[in-house]
Amino acid sequence: MKGVPSINHIFLIDDDAVINMINRKIIALTYPSLKVSSYMHAGVALDRLKQWAESEPSQLPDFIFLDINMPELDGWEFLDEFMKLPAAVQEKVQVIMLTSSIDISDIAKSRTYKPVIDFLSKPLNADRLNTLMVSHRKM
Repeated sequence: MKGVPSINHIFLIDDDAVINMINRKIIALTYPSLKVSSYMHAGVALDRLKQWAESEPSQLPDFIFLDINMPELDGWEFLDEFMKLPAAVQEKVQVIMLTSSIDISDIAKSRTYKPVIDFLSKPLNADRLNTLMVSHRKM
C-alpha cells in the first residue's frame, strides 16, 4: 500500500450485509493487500477486540468503520465499551463513523470520543477511503 505502509487491517461493523459487502469490495479494489474483517453484530466485534487486546495485540485493526443504528449493541454502546479497553488499544485503533445518520447531534456526540477521527455518511467510496487512509494514519 504505497503511502500508507503501516495500515494492515480494517474492521467493518454494520448490521447490513449488503453494505459490508460493498465496503469490502471498495477496500479490496483500492487496497488489495489490506485485511478486512466484517461484523454484523457489534458485540461480536467487541469480543474479538477484547480477545486480541489480551492475547494478540498485533492482530488489532488500524481502523474501524462503525455504523450507529444497529440492533442489540448500537454504535454508541460499542464506543462506550471500546473506551473501557486498554489505552494502548484506544491509541492504535481509529474509529470512523460510517452511517446513514445525518443528525447534527450524532456528529457532535461522535466528537466526544477520542478514538473517533471522522464521521461519514454512507456509502464509502475509493476517494474518501484513500483520503482517510493517508490523512489519519499515524505514520
